[in-house]
Amino acid sequence: MPTDDSHHLVTLPLEIKSIINSIYKQKTLVHLDIPGQDVSLLSTILEIDAKTGNVVMDVSSETDINAYLLNAKSVRFQASLQRILIEFHGPLTSTTQDGKPALAMPQPTALQRLQRREYFRVDVPLSNPATCTLRAANLPDGELTLTVRDISAGGVQLIDMQQQLTEVAGAIYNGCTLDMPGIGKIDLQLRGVRSLTLAQENDKVLHTAAFRYFNLPGNKQITIQQYIGSLERLIMARRWGGGN
Repeated sequence: MPTDDSHHLVTLPLEIKSIINSIYKQKTLVHLDIPGQDVSLLSTILEIDAKTGNVVMDVSSETDINAYLLNAKSVRFQASLQRILIEFHGPLTSTTQDGKPALAMPQPTALQRLQRREYFRVDVPLSNPATCTLRAANLPDGELTLTVRDISAGGVQLIDMQQQLTEVAGAIYNGCTLDMPGIGKIDLQLRGVRSLTLAQENDKVLHTAAFRYFNLPGNKQITIQQYIGSLERLIMARRWGGGN
């Protein structure tokens, strides 16, 4: 476990129960993922089982994501509570809540309160996509516009189906433009992290490229967080019956 002052380990059962109950009552978004793998789910706590203490959460609409998470030995749970990141790990099991499929995770014996907020990735709906235009001399016509698959306060993952980006890791792209529906465009610099080939249903694959923001000014960070906030509100509206 981390030992620096920005991390606080909570082990008292009553305090753990209180923290998780606050996440539930505030209907805070929960991020579930498998560290080191490109599988994640933005969910919410549906209930805390009074008998077992299990944390019951909503499933993904994509069955393959649910399968990945259920087959993992350990899944990471993250949620932001009063600007502090709450994190713990545990296995998931399949259950039901009000007759609908759900995911259950045992109440942890320990959790971390992280003062330095990590970055949740939020999927961008393809029905109203965000795009990012990269500019470099080695790109066709000097620039390339790609659809954003997901976005966080730390970076973006772009869909590169034609694998037009031949070198990603470590590459720096200056003068990029991120176009966020409902928010607008900002110019920024990106540093390549990695390229990924992800297995999809029907034996299809998805090629993506992940980037971190590079030397991003505070005002542009705020603009990106405004866009992420709008996506999170859309997810919550749909989840709680306020959207389509």
